[in-house]
Amino acid sequence: MKSVRVKKKIFSELFDKYYKRLFNYAVKVINHRDVAESLVQETFIKLWENIENIKDDERSIESYLITVLKNKIIDNHRKNKTQEKHLNLYKLNTEFTTDMNNVWELEKEIDDIYNSLQPKTSEIFKLSRDKGLTYQEIASLKNISIKTVESHISKALHTFRKKLKDYL
Repeated sequence: MKSVRVKKKIFSELFDKYYKRLFNYAVKVINHRDVAESLVQETFIKLWENIENIKDDERSIESYLITVLKNKIIDNHRKNKTQEKHLNLYKLNTEFTTDMNNVWELEKEIDDIYNSLQPKTSEIFKLSRDKGLTYQEIASLKNISIKTVESHISKALHTFRKKLKDYL
């Protein structure tokens, strides 16, 4: 087991020798300096934690550092993809909630408009739009003229257009 002083000396030499190369490699791969610096620092933390288990030959140390950094980059990429996926799901959920709130608001506005119409106009309009009856069928059912049906429908449409202009 190496003493702390020896461990610090070896670590310092390795840091000085490999930091710049590892940093440049990380920046080239992920194209973000702050993240690259953080990943290289994490790589050296891992080296510090395992320095006693690494062979003293230069190839082993370099290979170890490159492998650790590559794994850190891969982990970072996975983490970012997961965060991006969750962010997209959050945005989708937020958009859906907003859309549903808009739909509920619109439905309430439509109900309010129906309630604001004169009862006969509302009834005739519902027969036309909700039940799908023709003007002729409504006129026959209500024992009124087609012109009267047209007049009620026209009033209802005018009211809907006026009050729903912000939604159109």
